[in-house]
Amino acid sequence: MTIIARTVLVVLAASALAACNVQESIRNADAEVAQFHRSLDAGSWGAVWDSSDPALRQATPRAQWVKLLEAVHRKLGNVKSTKQVGWNANTSTNGSFVTVTTETVFERGKGTEQFVFHKGEADKLALVGYSIQSQDMMLN
Repeated sequence: MTIIARTVLVVLAASALAACNVQESIRNADAEVAQFHRSLDAGSWGAVWDSSDPALRQATPRAQWVKLLEAVHRKLGNVKSTKQVGWNANTSTNGSFVTVTTETVFERGKGTEQFVFHKGEADKLALVGYSIQSQDMMLN
């Protein structure tokens, strides 16, 4: 086998492993989104903050976070369904991140949510960012 063929083989193998890792990260992020929604419905807003990434806790005071999720729940109600409509996996000097975008239907409206997770030790994901765009939430 030539040096070029070996190099190509190594690059292809590394690409395949990276693709598997990205898909696993997306599946893990989907599971985290489901847990977030269960906590949202249960009113466990502080628990979401407590288990989030230190960067989120440093940027957003707990009381402000609780007010945000309380408002989402009060205005939109419980989650009825959610569908992933986009994702992104990114590695930078700040670490590895997975972003998942969902279209979520609530009891009293719908919204587009974006979840950003930081991939930490043992590939564990921790929420580092959350946003929701919802005209229904603004009008309710």
